[in-house]
Amino acid sequence: MQFSSLDNMIAADNTVRILDAFVEKLDIKQLGMMVHSTKQQIHPGGAPRYDDKLLLKLYLYGYLNKIRSSRKLEQECSRNAELRWLIQEQVPNYHTIADFRKNNSDALKSLFRLYVQFLDELNLLGKQTLAIDGSKFRAVNSSKNNYNQRKISKHQAMIADKAGKYLKELDEHDNDDADDGGPSYRKEEVEAALQRLVERKIKYDELQQQLDNTEEKQISATDRDSRAIIINKNIVEVSYNTQTAVDAKHNLLVHTEATNTNDGKALYRAAVQAKENMGLGKQDPIDALLDKGYHTGGQLQLSHDDNIETYVAFKEQSSVKHLEKEFLSTRFIYNKQQDSYTCPAGETLTSLGTWHYKKGDAGETSYRFKTYRTDGCKSCSLKKHCTKLNKRIIHRSEYQDAVDRNNKNIRKNPDYYKRRQSICEHPFGTIKRQWGYTYTLMKGLKKVNGEMNLIMLVYNMKRTLSILGFEKMLAAILNWQPDYKRITGVLKNRFMKVIYRQNERFIFLTANRMIFFACRNNSSQ
Repeated sequence: MQFSSLDNMIAADNTVRILDAFVEKLDIKQLGMMVHSTKQQIHPGGAPRYDDKLLLKLYLYGYLNKIRSSRKLEQECSRNAELRWLIQEQVPNYHTIADFRKNNSDALKSLFRLYVQFLDELNLLGKQTLAIDGSKFRAVNSSKNNYNQRKISKHQAMIADKAGKYLKELDEHDNDDADDGGPSYRKEEVEAALQRLVERKIKYDELQQQLDNTEEKQISATDRDSRAIIINKNIVEVSYNTQTAVDAKHNLLVHTEATNTNDGKALYRAAVQAKENMGLGKQDPIDALLDKGYHTGGQLQLSHDDNIETYVAFKEQSSVKHLEKEFLSTRFIYNKQQDSYTCPAGETLTSLGTWHYKKGDAGETSYRFKTYRTDGCKSCSLKKHCTKLNKRIIHRSEYQDAVDRNNKNIRKNPDYYKRRQSICEHPFGTIKRQWGYTYTLMKGLKKVNGEMNLIMLVYNMKRTLSILGFEKMLAAILNWQPDYKRITGVLKNRFMKVIYRQNERFIFLTANRMIFFACRNNSSQ
């Protein structure tokens, strides 16, 4: 018979020792983790609650080893030697495990940013080049339970059509019953089907009301924050679009945020928050490499204003049937001092200086532009190659300088831009292909953000271990002095935004209740 302690079963260089040292180094109160009083204090004689550090260790181990389910984590606590050592042979209930992840979304985001600070202190961040990209993670909401105006209207029309047919059939049965005086079983079936249609109509009327009360173009029934997003070409899934910024030196993540929109307006926010997480200010320059989905004039301008040099792939101007390539607007030369264009024939296109407004999909102003034109087209020998009108007209966006600057960067540094894919695809390749994390287990944007930050934190920890090795990483953790002040300001600003959003929701709910009671009072009268 051989006796051995649990500690002897865990190798000296086992990764769980890294996790244990890391969590023990943290002040979870300063991270904003929910620290509750014990059950003994609430109910005399009750067992004390589990330590939050113990639950954090459990989740870090679980996500590092492809175990995300709270029920599976509970099972592993009693049969996994590594976990038994890590959490001191305690076995929390799956509900307790799930609540920790659900209730500490903000703290997990803070922990991710704190780890980026740790990477910075180890000089593992280059802080010169970022690759920013978004990846879709399926939401806990099926496509069947996602609705837009077209889908709702289609179902309402189908219900109205079927209801009309059933009512007509009931009228026919009533006439038949009057003739022969006998009951009809078919009539009962039709009445039951008609009742089901009424219930479905109520459902779609409520969905229509929800859609009318929001500025969104779609709503989801199971997870209200999730959206139907294009995954690839014509493939659409109800998902979250997780934005990440990766530092080029060691392919380490320095920013992550789950969103429910496309990439068009994500560039500036992702780049600025990545700089902030790395301790860089507005005056510190950095390069950002992105694909063409981020090519938006306003975002490019904001980035340049904050010393973020953009390398965003651009689309070549699409060809026009009656225009030859040499007469596309991009071939016209702009004179900044005179605010005019010169066409290939040498004619000058001028503007009246009036700003026009381009409207976006939601009706808001997308950007402003000026129009430039010339009367020299009438007698121009090249007119048939350039325009069918008597005047050639060109539109120039207010962000055209930023667009031109970005496009020039791409043309001058094609090889530099090509590095983007190898940088930003490294984390997603590991997380989605190797670990299989292609979906989220949480509902709601806030909770999904917590899980995404946990996933990216675990990736960074595994990547750091691969770069430094066990002994160097453990020594670095033991010597680390976390600076919680660097994340306090960010937490405060975001907390205020959360309060504002919650107040808006409270006002919206209050208004709905007032309408409900008014309608009920009117009906009772």
